[in-house]
Amino acid sequence: MSMLKKSESTPTISVLKSISNRYYLLTQDKKIIEWDIYNTERSSPDLLWATYCSRVLQKVEQSLAGRGLVFYLSKDELDRLPSYGENVVAIVAGDEWCRIPKYANQVLAVFKGYGTEPFLGCNLLKEPSYTNFVSLLQFLRIWLAYLPGLISYRLQILKNLLTRKLRDPKIYTIPLGYYNQPDTPQKQISERTFDIFFAGSVSNDSYAPGSFKSFIKNLLKPPKIQSRQKMISCLRKFQNEFTDFQVELSLTDGFYSMTEEDLKTYSERLMNSKICLIPRGTSYETYRFFEAIRFGCIPITEALPSHWFYNESPAIEIKNWDNLAKTLERILTNPNLVREKHQQALWWWQNKCSETAVAQYIADKLECISSK
Repeated sequence: MSMLKKSESTPTISVLKSISNRYYLLTQDKKIIEWDIYNTERSSPDLLWATYCSRVLQKVEQSLAGRGLVFYLSKDELDRLPSYGENVVAIVAGDEWCRIPKYANQVLAVFKGYGTEPFLGCNLLKEPSYTNFVSLLQFLRIWLAYLPGLISYRLQILKNLLTRKLRDPKIYTIPLGYYNQPDTPQKQISERTFDIFFAGSVSNDSYAPGSFKSFIKNLLKPPKIQSRQKMISCLRKFQNEFTDFQVELSLTDGFYSMTEEDLKTYSERLMNSKICLIPRGTSYETYRFFEAIRFGCIPITEALPSHWFYNESPAIEIKNWDNLAKTLERILTNPNLVREKHQQALWWWQNKCSETAVAQYIADKLECISSK
């Protein structure tokens, strides 16, 4: 196996002796923070999203110790890194626009949440609706932001093919994981109080009254708002009709307004639920899917993109929230199906999406690249 080269421009910052590779966080205010991946206690709420990735990289460190790798983790840094080279690995965790990083051909590999292909998730011609119409508009908006990176990426591959000097950029999609979800003792599905659970916001965007953005938002409600309003309306109708089932529904001001105590309470209620409703946000992909299966909840989702960790998953996809009542009744009146889906969710988390599984995926890809 060939050794990975070190980049001469790598920042010279001292690291803990127990960590043989080097890890850095790139904050949204452009700071470079030396990252102790074994310290998951974060004082800054802005870094709570990094908890899952830190645990993944703990496992990567064990698999690839001594390789001299430099890992940069950012939420959405796509333009530049502090250093480049055949030992540099970038992890981009939060770019909902599915863009391709400009530096993809200058590093060993890029691992990216949300992937690098915009996902429409509906067919306006087959299923005409206002929600699908605004989904198409949002998709086109995202695709326009995605296009420059795609062109640059394709041109680089063509250049590599013609010169035969450089390898193609390596970009891999990984799960979003959870948002600093506290570890909670596993509860048997039969002992859970709530049959159906949803806690979240309808909209967490705040624009000044009378502003152009506020006008556009009121004129064309984003698909997130359309979807969640429809889901909540259908869930309340189900709750009124099927009073024997326990529904836990709580609406919040916004995802990023949650405190540590809110996160703990959220996790406790999720662990006490059988089914978790997972409406789309800005993207169809959300932390909620992974939080649900980690706790063995049955996920009911909208459309999901074709990624290796979604394909054949135990998620029950629903094209229209008008079908929610029938779907819930079918599941909850069949205890055997509930137990089966619960076990499938736990298995899927452990073998596809857990820190150990994703670390093995990353390590295998890096091993494969470095051996060529």
